[in-house]
Amino acid sequence: MANMKRIDLLLPAITLSLLLNFAVQPVTEAFSEADLAAVTAGQNCPNADLSSADLSGADLTGLDLTGANLQNANLTGARLERAILNKAGLQGCNLKRTVFSEAQLSDANLKNVTAPYSYFGHAVMKNADLSGGNFFRADFRGAKLTGITAFTGDFQEATFDKADMRRTDFAFANLSYCWMFESNLSDSILAGANLYEINGSGIKAQRANFSGAKLGKARLTNGDFTEAVFENAMLDKANLKGAILKNTVWGTAFKEHADF
Repeated sequence: MANMKRIDLLLPAITLSLLLNFAVQPVTEAFSEADLAAVTAGQNCPNADLSSADLSGADLTGLDLTGANLQNANLTGARLERAILNKAGLQGCNLKRTVFSEAQLSDANLKNVTAPYSYFGHAVMKNADLSGGNFFRADFRGAKLTGITAFTGDFQEATFDKADMRRTDFAFANLSYCWMFESNLSDSILAGANLYEINGSGIKAQRANFSGAKLGKARLTNGDFTEAVFENAMLDKANLKGAILKNTVWGTAFKEHADF
């Protein structure tokens, strides 16, 4: 009994000591201070640890950040023209109005980023992962997007004019009201995607899979849909005048009032 009383008396003291020890521990940032100082000074820093860093408005033009960890960083309004970000981790980043023109982002991870109004004009993004990201009104004109994964991403009103989008995965993505003038979507997956009222004049989509996609009022004039699959797709009031439809698979596609 005496031992039990002693333990009862010691427990509150031990608990208080642990709490105080935890409370006085210094708060550390996730990123490397040295790496942050280097890049803000305009120095190349491959494999930099910049996770959760505040780089809003920073000018990182032309920097080599190959393999950098930028997870959850704030890059709002930052400039990364011609920057090298191959294999970089940008998942969860805030990229609102960030400029990536002519940047290299091949094999980069952009999962779940917030990137409305961002600019990726003529960027090279081969095999990058954009799944779940918010790219509202983002601009990818002329970009090389071959092999990217963009499953469930939100690209409403984005621009993909003349972009190379071969072998991409946009399954269940929101691409409504997008501009895709003369883009190349050959061998891509767009199953279940929302492509309502897109402007895809001159689009090349040979062997593309549009199964279950929503293409109502889509403008697809003069496109090439050779061997494309539209099984169970919604094409009500779509405009496919002048399109190449050789060996196209329609199955149970809904084509009421579509214009061929």
